[in-house]
Amino acid sequence: MTAPGGEDDRIDPARLEGRPVDVSELRANPFDRRARRGSFLRGTGARALFAAALAAAVLTLAWKLQPGASTHSTPTPVVLAEGPVTLRSAQPRQLREWIVGELQAAGVQAEGYEQLGVNGVDADLPRPVPAEVRAVLERHHIPIPADGSLRVQIRAP
Repeated sequence: MTAPGGEDDRIDPARLEGRPVDVSELRANPFDRRARRGSFLRGTGARALFAAALAAAVLTLAWKLQPGASTHSTPTPVVLAEGPVTLRSAQPRQLREWIVGELQAAGVQAEGYEQLGVNGVDADLPRPVPAEVRAVLERHHIPIPADGSLRVQIRAP
């Protein structure tokens, strides 16, 4: 491309060879900057460091706030007069299934139910109560019913 004065806009490298470059025409020499306190963060990506710190904080908070993976909590029996035995457990459905499974393994025909948020176990115990059945009841802190009719209600604390 030719300029209006007849000169070429392109720089001919052969013509400039051996001539020193005048740096005074540059606005600012980028290599003259001194390192500042925040330049390290800008150079390594302050956004990336901030994002990593935020992610670590969120993961730590989520780990601290997650519900405990507790296994079976020890139920406390409450014997009501002329009524069923009431147990308290953080996981009533699992405790119901556990009691029913153990009673059935001991030879008792037991049934579990859930009604209006209350889990329960009904069973007719053989008389006299066998040692295996007695061990299951003792393990769950359930008193042996006098009439042989086992009624257990399991509620959340």
